[in-house]
Amino acid sequence: METAPLLHIRDLEIEFRRYGAEPTKAVQQLSLDLMPGESMAIVGESGSGKSATALALARLLPEPPATVRATKLELHGKDILRLSPAELRQVRGKDIAYVFQEPSTSLNPVLTVRTQMAESLQLHRPDVKDIDAEIITWLDKVGIVDPAKRLRAYPHELSGGMQQRVMIAMALCTQPRLLIADEPTTALDVTIQKQIIDLLAQLRRDLGMSIILITHNFGIIRDIVDKVVVMFRGKVVETGPVDEVLKNPQHPYTQALLACVPRMGAKKARLPAIDHATL
Repeated sequence: METAPLLHIRDLEIEFRRYGAEPTKAVQQLSLDLMPGESMAIVGESGSGKSATALALARLLPEPPATVRATKLELHGKDILRLSPAELRQVRGKDIAYVFQEPSTSLNPVLTVRTQMAESLQLHRPDVKDIDAEIITWLDKVGIVDPAKRLRAYPHELSGGMQQRVMIAMALCTQPRLLIADEPTTALDVTIQKQIIDLLAQLRRDLGMSIILITHNFGIIRDIVDKVVVMFRGKVVETGPVDEVLKNPQHPYTQALLACVPRMGAKKARLPAIDHATL
């Protein structure tokens, strides 16, 4: 049994510079560990630094304008900040894969599903002999009906939910150690949101992979993650096991986020607000 963290971060800082302006600190002094097979949600409002953190894990932020510093930023023992461009290309997709919130903009509109998935397989799993069969297997795993037919489909021929399932299949077909799902349900209706979250939870159980779920919505995390990291203004303000944070939030910002989660039968009322100057 592995005891070393899959992801080991100490003192991560991210800032963005614009010509003639003071640098903007997007993330400050962030430290966290993620164990193999463990899942984590990073929760916060837009601008809290959660997506910047996720992108920094594979050096996907353009530098400049971004500057990424850390005492430790290791993925499966690899020092991400010291990897060459060629080494990073091997890490991206194989060790760490991403599912983003807008599948319609993440998928190439002029390439078929097969072409886009085959590129990842050829790069990271050259041992696969029958690429079509492998792609069909993964499309089936994520719940695509008639996967052999969808193999030749273009993104515009698929619904939003099916596009997101294709994105998940594309991320998982390379068998990454860590999947980062950045607001994967934002552009989908409520019914499809539930299906995608249930799918990620099932795949995590079946494949034993680690997941980081980036979200602003506490309402979708209970059944998929082990622990929660709450970010506010680029800083971690609370962290802990998911049930503990949901039942007994300690920080006022966490309490306010939880109070905004819709509840069946609740009376109509104004959403709570907090005075940012006091935090």
